[in-house]
Amino acid sequence: MGKKTTAARQTKPIRVLNIDEIALEKGHGNFVLVLSAPEEGYVLDILPDRERKTLETWLDGLAPELKKAIKVVNLDMWEPYTLAVKAKLPHVRIVVDRFHVMKNLNHCLTMARREIQRHASAEIKEQLKGSRWVLVKNQKDLNEKQRIKLENLYQASPELKVCHQLKEQFRTICETTADRTQARVALRHWIKQVEKHSVTALQSFLVTLKNWFELILNYFIERWTNAFAEGVNNLDFARFKLNNKLNPQGKRELPLELGTGRGFGATCCNWSGSISGCAQPPTRR
Repeated sequence: MGKKTTAARQTKPIRVLNIDEIALEKGHGNFVLVLSAPEEGYVLDILPDRERKTLETWLDGLAPELKKAIKVVNLDMWEPYTLAVKAKLPHVRIVVDRFHVMKNLNHCLTMARREIQRHASAEIKEQLKGSRWVLVKNQKDLNEKQRIKLENLYQASPELKVCHQLKEQFRTICETTADRTQARVALRHWIKQVEKHSVTALQSFLVTLKNWFELILNYFIERWTNAFAEGVNNLDFARFKLNNKLNPQGKRELPLELGTGRGFGATCCNWSGSISGCAQPPTRR
């Protein structure tokens, strides 16, 4: 059980596969790859890195009938994942996780706020101080104090107002658009709005959106996300601090049971323990 491998040991068919990485130590770029089955509610495996070859080796280890059973793969915008899935599971529908897309957009908004703040007068800088969460938080979830803060930000920086309103429009499209066809129309209109306003801060996001457009649109078919994988990754066990979680035999142990399903060995990093917060498979959002 302690042998390090990336070959899959799955024995039950799944329809939806989530692929998501976690950093063992924040800021150090040391990632492992978590593979999970959101419909069943369990982790399939944890791979030692997020390289294309590693993921392809794992997929190669699946029996033909198990490969065929997979219909949807949710992932973020890391090209090696997409290349591996297209090479080994050419029949599946690849879905770019919309929360990673939204994270990218919020990052652009944060960068815009910092740039505006850097060149602003002392008075405007004071008004923009402590505004990060007001800007990236969903506007509908702001409390009264935060709403007032947002209005003051709008007054202080018309440019930031435009950026924030476009961000909220994008979020609304993701949350309310009924299907893929309508989403295509809505997102193309949104792109034209960004270009019309010549919003420099969002140009890098436009490039990302256009590059991944078709896979982002796939979200609107069944509205699958990586929410389950993200939930697992946010648990204390998933941050592991691997160097401090070795048993006396030097083998890493991982919980094999998560909620409604049973794990398939987590062949790369296997350790035991209990997990809370995964009692039910996730609701699609």
